[in-house]
Amino acid sequence: MTKKLVKILIAIITLSLTISLSAVKTYAIVQDSAPYPTYTVGSNGLILTQTAYEPTGKMTINESLNAPQDMFIKDGIIYVADTGNQRIIKVNSKGEILLKIENINQPTGIHVDSNNNIYVADKGSKLVIKYDELGNEIQRFGRPTAPLFGDALYEPKKIVSGPRDILYIVGEGSTNGLIQLNSRGEFLGFFGTNPTTKSFWQSIADIFNVGYARTIPVSPDNVAIDEKGSVFTVSKTSSDNIKKFNISSSITLSMHQEDDIPVAVKVNDFGNIYSISETGVITEYDSYGNLIFMFGGLDTGNEVLGRFVKPADIEIDANNNLYILDTGSNAIHILVRTEFAGKIHQGLNNYKNGIYDIEEWREVLQMNSFFALANKSIANALYRNNQYDEALAYFRLANDREGYSDAFWQVRYDWLQSNLAVLFIVIISAFVLVKVLKIVDKKHKIYDPIRAINDKVKNQRIVKESSYLRKILKNPADTVYSLKRERKSSVLTATIIYVVFAVLTLISLYTTGFIFNTANGGFGALREVAITVGVIALFIVANHLISSLQSGEGWFRDIYIGIAYALAPVLISIVPLILLSHVLTINEIFIYSVAKTIAWAWAGILVIIVIKEVHNYTVKELIVNLLLTIFTMLMIILIGFLVYLLSVQLFDYFGGLIREVILRV
Repeated sequence: MTKKLVKILIAIITLSLTISLSAVKTYAIVQDSAPYPTYTVGSNGLILTQTAYEPTGKMTINESLNAPQDMFIKDGIIYVADTGNQRIIKVNSKGEILLKIENINQPTGIHVDSNNNIYVADKGSKLVIKYDELGNEIQRFGRPTAPLFGDALYEPKKIVSGPRDILYIVGEGSTNGLIQLNSRGEFLGFFGTNPTTKSFWQSIADIFNVGYARTIPVSPDNVAIDEKGSVFTVSKTSSDNIKKFNISSSITLSMHQEDDIPVAVKVNDFGNIYSISETGVITEYDSYGNLIFMFGGLDTGNEVLGRFVKPADIEIDANNNLYILDTGSNAIHILVRTEFAGKIHQGLNNYKNGIYDIEEWREVLQMNSFFALANKSIANALYRNNQYDEALAYFRLANDREGYSDAFWQVRYDWLQSNLAVLFIVIISAFVLVKVLKIVDKKHKIYDPIRAINDKVKNQRIVKESSYLRKILKNPADTVYSLKRERKSSVLTATIIYVVFAVLTLISLYTTGFIFNTANGGFGALREVAITVGVIALFIVANHLISSLQSGEGWFRDIYIGIAYALAPVLISIVPLILLSHVLTINEIFIYSVAKTIAWAWAGILVIIVIKEVHNYTVKELIVNLLLTIFTMLMIILIGFLVYLLSVQLFDYFGGLIREVILRV
């Protein structure tokens, strides 16, 4: 009998483990014909979408490449910096070599200008060499001799040519930014320097006027230029690793690839920005920096078409097909744009040209109803057509708070224009009505039934005890004395206050106006409430532990009740803040933020007063108590985290042990 029970128990545990594992598997990514999933932005983050680019093969070239580092496409012709073979090759769409420029030491960068002149960054010779379209050398750009250049490194590895033949050179270890030369090779200055941020210790050193080693800017790794002369760089920075600069070297747009280091960036003819990372992930942004597509990945050794070994560059042809230069496989991969991506591009191009075709974007939504860019584009088109009410719904679907705010401002303005007189009359009428009813009440006592009910309710124990929420706002020290010494409240009432606080907080996370509501709803809102309540509970427990060791006069009951009443400012502010969030725009966020900050700051001050009065501390004892309470909270969190990790390890261990026993049985 015992053996049967053990077997049944083992079977139940195994079944539960299997179910839990299978539940996880239901969230696996479903791939289509492409060897990678494609992501776009939905209302709450990245979502799967249709394939944007299909891999069709590798370009067949008459001669093999050897560790190529860069390429450039112009008028359907591909120029490749074939670094290992010490040459530049010019190839047509069939892979036929049209031109070879040989005997270049270490060509790592290439660019072709509007006159078909070829610029080559020769890192090995520390030169930039200019050739004509036939491969004849025209000019060499060596190390600048200008005093301003100083002893900076000059090892050109990437290059682009801009308006007026100005060169933008990526130098190895050039922390000052891109090296800018004119057509005569004269140094114009450094361009596009990556900004630095002060560390905490640097800020402290500045306060005390103490010397501290400064953060050195990160040097750019690659460069691109668009048709208007805007320069784009990629860098190994911790934030904003893709940047767009105007002609005055100011950052006008920045993007960040999380957990990926971009190695190259390019821009197509209507301003879309493409980048490829060290991990083979390709990202496409629109001209405003909004993510459109993200896909790709590395080849793990199976030679999968559309995955890369060591990507070095990305290019776009006239049909917006992608070409990926893969140094690891010495190949150029071709990814053809799909019909779905074509519709997206057509819509973006039309919008930039002032054509607001809503139906075009609705076709995209029929393919993927969660496509944020489509919702945003429809919203912008409706906004341009003065259809503000309809635009609000699409801005919300796109999770675009700024656009929603602009449309809401127009809706609010139109409503006030139409209803201001009526609103004014209603307010005056309500004011007059209240005054009249007061006069009538003095003579005929019409409010007596209401007063009787009110008095009866006020005499209820919980209501009477809850009235101290109002009193603590006016006179906190006396109120705490009444709560502690005179027992004017109970644990039950305090618990009800905590429950009301949790419920109102949860309601606010679901009902706060879209502009000011950053919670995702669902389990995210529940988690936020749980964290808030958990921090309060942890503070109460930690303070009781410290106060017990620090000769505090208050009992756990006193702390529990006192902290509940200290939440009064937050409790009172929740509903007004919810209402306020539905009538303000993002331009008036200051009003909302200040009101919310005051409520929480006030509650914080009341908590400090409660702790001081409950334990009868001096100011010095209070400060020590609060610091030790915070330290204890951190220690409890740390211990809890360690216990969680150990529990997970034990669960995995015993789960594996049970499965092994079953297999052996």
